[in-house]
Amino acid sequence: MSTFSDTVHDTQYTLSSHATKESSEHESDLTEMTANTSLTPERSMTSTPPPPQAMNNAKVSSNNQLQQQQQQQEIRQSYMAVPETVPDVAAEMNKWFADADRYGFLEDKTEIDLKSKQKEVERSSKWHAMAESFASRQEILHRFDIHSTKFVKRVYKGIPDCWRRDAWYCMLTDELRTANDDDLLRMRYKEEFLTESSSHERQIDLDIPRTMYGHIMFRQRYGQGQRALFNVLRAFSVYDEQVGYCQGMANVVAILLIYFEEEKAFTALLHMFQRDGLHDLFVPGFPALMESFYVQERLLEKNLPKLAKHLHAKDVSSATYATRWYITLFTGGVVPYHTLLRILDVYFLVGYDIFYFVALALLKTHQDRLLKGNMEECLAILGSTIPVADDDRFIRQVRKLYTSNASKETVKQFKEQYRAQKSTALWYDQRD
Repeated sequence: MSTFSDTVHDTQYTLSSHATKESSEHESDLTEMTANTSLTPERSMTSTPPPPQAMNNAKVSSNNQLQQQQQQQEIRQSYMAVPETVPDVAAEMNKWFADADRYGFLEDKTEIDLKSKQKEVERSSKWHAMAESFASRQEILHRFDIHSTKFVKRVYKGIPDCWRRDAWYCMLTDELRTANDDDLLRMRYKEEFLTESSSHERQIDLDIPRTMYGHIMFRQRYGQGQRALFNVLRAFSVYDEQVGYCQGMANVVAILLIYFEEEKAFTALLHMFQRDGLHDLFVPGFPALMESFYVQERLLEKNLPKLAKHLHAKDVSSATYATRWYITLFTGGVVPYHTLLRILDVYFLVGYDIFYFVALALLKTHQDRLLKGNMEECLAILGSTIPVADDDRFIRQVRKLYTSNASKETVKQFKEQYRAQKSTALWYDQRD
């Protein structure tokens, strides 16, 4: 059984390794940005003038700061400018649309995709009958009774794609009760957050080309999709300076932008942070991420003890494979996109804790393969896109795990255990 200290150590190692791997190709850029930027103590009124070398260092630091500001300005201008047109851009876009699946990804159309279309049409009419429409200041909104048995049942069956925008936002805002300040937030988004610079702009710019590249919305460099993604991420880094920007956020925002216009994607992101405490998931130190690892380990021991023992024997802790799962809210290529949408349907309904049971269901589904694997083979399975043969069956399994055996209370107890152990560890650290 892994201990609290084991979880912390594995997590710190995994995050460090992940950061090193992601940034290695840009190491020279980061070195340039951080060179000669250390702060020097403030001189007293009676101190002697600094030596020539100190003055030279200060001059170099000032030049680097100016260079960084110039780079940030160039990055912002790239996303503000209309992308260069090419003679065959229309033909290229037509080809993308022709080759894209029903979700906008450039891949072969599968049998699942074709079969689901008829089911989508049938369910859409049922969702239309459930929706209550009304006009707000800026748009026509739809509201649902999100606590009704019928609504919950239909969410688990899968929300028709044409209704995801309204249903997700309704669930996220508790039937729009928490959306009263949205108009003000959208105004601040345009007039305040987008007008300020962010120290995270360079890293955001580096990550955007590799975010959802297979989707037609984000395929064109500095195109509309990439510009919206840059704007929302940059605005959020200004809005929440403690979090700033973390790489996992790019995939989450990209999913929101597929369903919401830019300003509403920003307010949806804020509602997610407020409702589910995502601040602690992304803030430096990743406290909620480490807590998620601990809870997953305990749930695995409780529900799949044989697999938990095997993974422990092979040194495969949750921290070695599940960083990508939780830090991207499973949007980082963990499962096929059609499965991800079904997971997100339920996430917007019940909140962050559903991800523990999504993880458990994935491990249970592939338990036989994992029990036969060594460390490298287990990590290869869990680190790739994990296939889900039947979305309906998988979501039923997630729901069963989530609603049975006092699972909600169990998760609460494991969180309290983690926090108690963390407090004890901090107390001993302070004594030392």
